[in-house]
Amino acid sequence: MTFSVFDHARVRQVLTISLLSGTLLCIFPPRQPAFQWWADQAFFIALGYLLFGLFFLIIDNPRLMFVCLGCSAAICFFKNEALDDRMPLPGASPPALEQGFLETPLETCSFLG
Repeated sequence: MTFSVFDHARVRQVLTISLLSGTLLCIFPPRQPAFQWWADQAFFIALGYLLFGLFFLIIDNPRLMFVCLGCSAAICFFKNEALDDRMPLPGASPPALEQGFLETPLETCSFLG
């Protein structure tokens, strides 16, 4: 099954540029809330690119398929290797102790009897 809309060079170029721009904004977001939200949804964006790649596979458009699969892979690889700000570094104290929360001693727990 082929769609003649995706056979035009300009349409492919516009789609390729927009897909690559979306990937770069997901990997390297500017310091603005809308772009930060886009980067926070990286899992769903990579999944969407994967589904677009499967769509382009079904309609027999290998160029856009490889672009979508490459964008999905780039997001996945980058987010897998990037340090998460919420994750503590090795050797750091647990976040609960840094914020002032104290652990409850076992002898004061009411359910132990």
